[in-house]
Amino acid sequence: MARSVLVLGAAVWILVGAAALLLAAVGTDNLLARLPSLAIDADALGGALTAVGVALVATGAAHLVVLVGLRRGRRWATSAGALLASVLAIVSLALAATAFSSAVREAAYALALIGAGALAVLAVGGYGITALLLARELGSGSAD
Repeated sequence: MARSVLVLGAAVWILVGAAALLLAAVGTDNLLARLPSLAIDADALGGALTAVGVALVATGAAHLVVLVGLRRGRRWATSAGALLASVLAIVSLALAATAFSSAVREAAYALALIGAGALAVLAVGGYGITALLLARELGSGSAD
C-alpha cells in the first residue's frame, strides 16, 4: 500500500504542478478576472503560480526518486519515503485545518473549501499509513 500511495502522490503532485505552470503561462488574466480583487497584477500572479508549480513538480519528483530507490531495495529510499510521507501527512493536516476554517469564513467558497479539506484529510490518512508502514519496514530490518 505504501508504494501505491507514493505512486498516486507522484502523479497528483506532478499533474497539479504542471497545471499551475500552464496557468502561469497562459491563464493569469482569466484567473484574475475570476478572483476577488487582489493587490497584485498578472505578472506577479504568474510568478507566484510558477514558483508554486515548480515546488509541486519537485515534490512529485521526490516521490519518483523514492519509488526508484524502493524498487531497487535501497535502505535510504525507505528512510526517505518515511520522512517524505511524514512531512506530507503533517502538511496535509495543516491544509485541511486551513480549508475547513476558511470555509466557515468564506461562504461563497465553502463548498470548494470543504471539498479541498476532505481531500487533504484523505492525504493525511494515506501519507500517515505510508509513513508507518515504511517506518515499520525500517524497524524490522527488511529494508536493505
